[in-house]
Parts: sequence; structure tokens; C-alpha cells
Amino acid sequence: MSSPLELGLHGPQEPAAVGQPVPIRIEVRNRTDADVWMVGVVDGTEDGVRCPYYRPAVLFGDVVVAEPPPPEDPLVGPLRRADFRRLGPGESFDPTAAEEGAGYHPLATFATFRPRQPGVYQFTLTLSSQCPDPDQWLGAFGQNAERDAVLGLVSRVPQVTVTASVDVQVR
Repeated sequence: MSSPLELGLHGPQEPAAVGQPVPIRIEVRNRTDADVWMVGVVDGTEDGVRCPYYRPAVLFGDVVVAEPPPPEDPLVGPLRRADFRRLGPGESFDPTAAEEGAGYHPLATFATFRPRQPGVYQFTLTLSSQCPDPDQWLGAFGQNAERDAVLGLVSRVPQVTVTASVDVQVR
């Protein structure tokens, strides 16, 4: 069976400039005929502290030139009901755009990366919600208030790992 979620990365139409940020747009789409639930980029998901994992990287040729650093502090705030997004059939969302009360963050790896030389850069992102223990979704503190409701929503998130990439020309 194919994945119920599709991950998309979209780069700029025109070549990006050396030394400037490269705008990358991210999209998570429901590919099923039923509703699915997902969480966007929240505290700890980019650096692998909590599920779902959003793991970005930028490659120049075969060399990784940007990726998340090792986590400095494994203490992350609570996951809240507002951080879950229900996607109807065919619906998509930007997991970095905080809306409707969700506490989503930009991917720091993409937001802070500045290409140092001209050429083609490959931006990649892997999204994984495959966490065997539902507690891997929870925050390290302050989680008690919504714990049961959040764990109920975690059980509705499809267990997937999907990857997307986009090549960006830099001049």
C-alpha cells in the first residue's frame, strides 16, 4: 500500500542567490479518501527529540552542508490538541505555518541556510510518525493537562515515513 501522506518540497522558480536564504515551501497532503490527523513542526521534532520527526538536510553534490545539530536540551514543552491538524481527503497543510492555535515552527535548518557558492543544492526532508511508544510524542514537562486527549489523537496519526527533495539552482 502506498503512503496515506504525501510530502512535498517546493523551491523558488528563479535561481537563488549566493549568501541569501533560499525560500523552501513544505506541504503535507492526505492521499486517502478518509480524514487523517497529523502534527506539524513543533519544539523537538526537527532535532529528533520527539515524534513526529521532521529531519531536513541540504546537500551540495554528495556533501551534507546543512542539517540539524545534535539536540542541546531534550526538554520540550507539551504537545497540545491545537497542534494536531485534521486533513480531509486531498487536503494539505504547511507544517511550519502556525495557524488555528498550533505552535508550529519553521525548520531552522532551511531558514538559516545560506549557500556559499553557485551550483545546484538539494534540499531534502524526511517526515516520520513511526514511533513505537506514544509517549515519544509528549513533552517533557507540562503535559498532564491534555495528556489523555493528545494520546487519543496520536493514535489517529498514520504511521508513515515519507521523504521529499527539491533541487535549487544557486547563482
